[in-house]
Amino acid sequence: MKRITIALAIFLVYLFAVGSASAADKVKFALDWIPYGKHAMFYASIDKGFWKEAGFDVQMTRGFGSGDTVKRIASGTDDFGFASVGNMIAAKSRGAELKMVGMIHDKTLETVATLVGNKITKPSDLEGKKIGSPEANASRVIFPAFANINKFDNKKVTWVNMTVPATTPSLLAGRVDAILIFYTEKPTVDAASKKVGKKPLYMLYADHGMATYGNGLLVHEKTLKDKPDLVKRFLAATYKGIAWSVENPQEAVDIFIKHNPAISPDLARKHFDIAVDSLLSDHAMKAGIGHMTKDRMVFTNNLITTHMKLPKKTAVEDVYTNDFLPKLLPKRAK
Repeated sequence: MKRITIALAIFLVYLFAVGSASAADKVKFALDWIPYGKHAMFYASIDKGFWKEAGFDVQMTRGFGSGDTVKRIASGTDDFGFASVGNMIAAKSRGAELKMVGMIHDKTLETVATLVGNKITKPSDLEGKKIGSPEANASRVIFPAFANINKFDNKKVTWVNMTVPATTPSLLAGRVDAILIFYTEKPTVDAASKKVGKKPLYMLYADHGMATYGNGLLVHEKTLKDKPDLVKRFLAATYKGIAWSVENPQEAVDIFIKHNPAISPDLARKHFDIAVDSLLSDHAMKAGIGHMTKDRMVFTNNLITTHMKLPKKTAVEDVYTNDFLPKLLPKRAK
């Protein structure tokens, strides 16, 4: 009888273990773009086991621009997204039920890239020029606001739709006068320009009236309401990976290259370092990485709503929340 009881106990433990292993929450996480060095901080949660330890089976997928990522979260195709808060605010104005739950790019990184000789040194110089960009690119979605703030006519720009890989070659070949990128892509444009003996110029939206919040993590409001614990666990595990990456940058980039071997390790590290520059704001280093301030979000919300001429304004309390974030203060590796 005693042997049967012991055997039954072992069997029950086995069943519990199997059940626990199979009970991992399946989550779809959509990036904003094709993975490149700035995304290394997310891959740490895969290889270091942070998502698995938190009970997640995460399927991380490439993005096609923040505009597309926002649509995927709004439609329920994906559970979490990494996308521009400006794109999210625009979608909310039109009825999407979304909320920003953690910031990554504390300073917006939308950028106009051009070349010396193209006679583009200020925003208004873009009138009459050809700009290459994918349609769903965050920089392009909020471009009307950039134009309105800087008092030039957005309708006098000629848009040339193209894929991401085609943007820099098109600029260097003279097929377009400028392209829209994230500043984290600057090392790639620099390297390609140097090869052909050309000098690039960069115009950051943040330096021309748009020092708003940039890309962060967003979810559907229904997920926040129905699965608050899942959101809190996912953010804890994700930001644990981000914090680990800040403190172990080279290993984080090595992990990323293992998953994306076609990308130059040197460029990936440069992309990553710029992303960390944006992540570690003064406020983030006091309140915790990912945390947002009401004043700054009010500024972001008002600017996007007004200058994109959105149909209605969303209350700032419905735009973001810090309630699900851990408090992590990583020390950047020298």
